[in-house]
Amino acid sequence: MAAAAGIAPAGPAAAAATAAPGRTLPTWVYAGWGFGTLAPALVLSLTNILLLRFMTDHVGLSAAVGASLIAFSKIYDAVTDPLGGLLSDKTRSRWGRRRPWLLAGTLMLVVAMLALFWGPSLQSPAAAAWYMGAALIFYATAYSAFSIPYMAMPAEMTQGYHDRSYLMSFRVYAVGLAGLAASAGGPALIAAYGGGLQGHRLMALTLAPLVLAAGLVCFFATARAPFVPAPPAQRVPLAEQVRLALANRPFVILLVIKFFTLMNLGTAAATPFFFQRILGLSDGFLGLYLLTSSVSLMASQPLWLAVSRRLGKKRAYQIALAIPVVVGVSWFLAAQGDPLATILLRGAFSGVGAGGVLLMGQSLLPDTMEYDYRRTGLRREGVFSGLYTTMEKAASAMGVSVVGAFLSAMGYVQSRGGVVVEQPPSAILAITICIAVIPASMNLLSAFALLFYDLDEEKLKRTTRVA
Repeated sequence: MAAAAGIAPAGPAAAAATAAPGRTLPTWVYAGWGFGTLAPALVLSLTNILLLRFMTDHVGLSAAVGASLIAFSKIYDAVTDPLGGLLSDKTRSRWGRRRPWLLAGTLMLVVAMLALFWGPSLQSPAAAAWYMGAALIFYATAYSAFSIPYMAMPAEMTQGYHDRSYLMSFRVYAVGLAGLAASAGGPALIAAYGGGLQGHRLMALTLAPLVLAAGLVCFFATARAPFVPAPPAQRVPLAEQVRLALANRPFVILLVIKFFTLMNLGTAAATPFFFQRILGLSDGFLGLYLLTSSVSLMASQPLWLAVSRRLGKKRAYQIALAIPVVVGVSWFLAAQGDPLATILLRGAFSGVGAGGVLLMGQSLLPDTMEYDYRRTGLRREGVFSGLYTTMEKAASAMGVSVVGAFLSAMGYVQSRGGVVVEQPPSAILAITICIAVIPASMNLLSAFALLFYDLDEEKLKRTTRVA
């Protein structure tokens, strides 16, 4: 099947023989590819969870300015991502189309993470804004350089409908590890290093080697994985390729679903505010909460793989989306002095739901890529990956913009150097809405859009592959 699809073999038959029964690749290839996502996911977790508060409480920017800078960098990235996907599709090298980008993207991500948290101490808000804006643009470029080719690889590496879910489960494990290292470890490291600006800087320096290691492991582990060589030069303009890709109905519906679910990446920026201002808890306990969520996310993967095989990916996705809706609404009942066990229980359920949402959403993407190939005969996984990450950036940009603008409009008072400023009741209400109402609403909209997704295993098999 791989040869028929124009996919280069992984290597000698001996290597294939090491694959587990029912799998098409050796386990170390699945695990190595999945571990690679730790590189962008770790930096993404740091920026989504900690960067907005870092800019408001330590750099001295207002919430609106900080959120606008983050949003602008994502919009820039969203505009350029389809071009990055096309470049990935056309790359020719002895390492294949995707792997050279993995190496370059890894090195850029390390530099970007340090630049975000190790900027010079600038007293002028304008100068600080310019610096943070430039650092965010570089980070956005680095993220795309790695993520676009990375997300194009599963459609080339695996051909089985459920085999893709198995491959993606390793990616979810890595996302969970990123949560442990960044979302949980980050606040803990900041506290251990004494907090403040220096605590953030040393935290970034401590975690940077993990980014480098993850990217290098992925690069070397996929050296013998199946890949699609760059096709002969196609005289199809990028705009036309995008138009043809958007004619893929399941892919378009998936984009809509992911837009709503990925809006929550931006609203996650409200979590540190909620724990500090409303629950009265330290960054150390925030780290424990996120640790609980990340462990639950990883532990849930065998469950979601079983549910997917028994009920189908769509039904599993719907169940997964319902869990964070309940958790989100429950935050309205939270208050300072609540039992810590209750807060951690929310983290556990949140992680289980996120594990299913992430696994099912990611495993549908290569299905839509194969569906496109079967319909058109074109190998353009990079274009699809670029459009997918464009939606990811647009959704995240909108989410963080909503948080920043809403907090500012409701009177949130920024500070410098980590000084705690008493917030007005309107700002406290805004923080609660950002962590409870907005995420729950986005998941409900995702579940509604999912009703129109109809690409299952049988439909994929019935679609005629173009010779």
